[in-house]
Amino acid sequence: MTKQSTFAEKNQKTEARKLKKGYDNFLKPTLISLLAGLIYAVSIKYFIMPSGVIMTGSEGIAISTAYYFESNWLFILLYSIFQFLLLAFSFFKVGKIFSLKTFITLSAVITLLIFLPSVKVASPEPENERIVLVLFGAIISGLGKALSLINRGSTGDEDIISVYFSEKLRKPVGKISIIAGSVSMIYGLVLNYLKYSDITVTANTFIYTVIFIFVGAATVNTIYKRYRFSNLTINTDNPWAVSQIINEILPERTFTKTVGIGGYLKKRRTMINLIVTQEELPIIINEINQIEGNNFLYHYEIDGIKGRFTFDAIK
Repeated sequence: MTKQSTFAEKNQKTEARKLKKGYDNFLKPTLISLLAGLIYAVSIKYFIMPSGVIMTGSEGIAISTAYYFESNWLFILLYSIFQFLLLAFSFFKVGKIFSLKTFITLSAVITLLIFLPSVKVASPEPENERIVLVLFGAIISGLGKALSLINRGSTGDEDIISVYFSEKLRKPVGKISIIAGSVSMIYGLVLNYLKYSDITVTANTFIYTVIFIFVGAATVNTIYKRYRFSNLTINTDNPWAVSQIINEILPERTFTKTVGIGGYLKKRRTMINLIVTQEELPIIINEINQIEGNNFLYHYEIDGIKGRFTFDAIK
């Protein structure tokens, strides 16, 4: 092989790496952000609005106002104003990359709400298929939210606040959605009663909205695991290798080593204990399963964490 051909091959590999890096860093996140926007817009236009349920956060205020005045255009206007105000908060308090991905998703949602054709998916009356609209709306919107969050962006609204406070409070994002939903639901139910002056209609909307909020939150929490935590304990006779894996994958994470004697073989063993997110958990387990030695591990989901478990907190 000549030096010239070797040089050409190296150039080709370098260009391929640059293309892949560009795809991973820009094109792929952009496509995922657009897909999340498509999913979320479909859930709003074809399931949520026809079902008459109240969304969470400022979306709930916008959609309740639109229901009252019977104007989908009013919802799009209010939705756009609220979301871009929250984007400003996101830019300064959450992060620029997160905000950019959120902006792409929101732009897709607003554009699609305007241009998607009006199609009747199911009959919204309680005696017909309203529950189908509610459940599918909750699941599909939850899927859009989770996909966007996995992409390190969001669908806007309370997701921005959820990410901000989840970092501080270490609570799953779905729990904060429930809190935001409670506020908007009260506003929406008041307008609903003022419009119809019928407590039965308002109670019916309340029931379906509660189902929508909790199913949507459960969908997000099931798929998006970054802010769900597990306590991982590794019982090993090769603590050095296990420690190396933890330091490589989670360089800022603290962990505790406890040395003990096995009850059966009377051999010295080390138990390593650390807190991981459920997003990190399968990565750690996969790496530990590949190292030599007698390793036994178990984990369980935990809540109520106080303080921090990273090195930056103790510098």
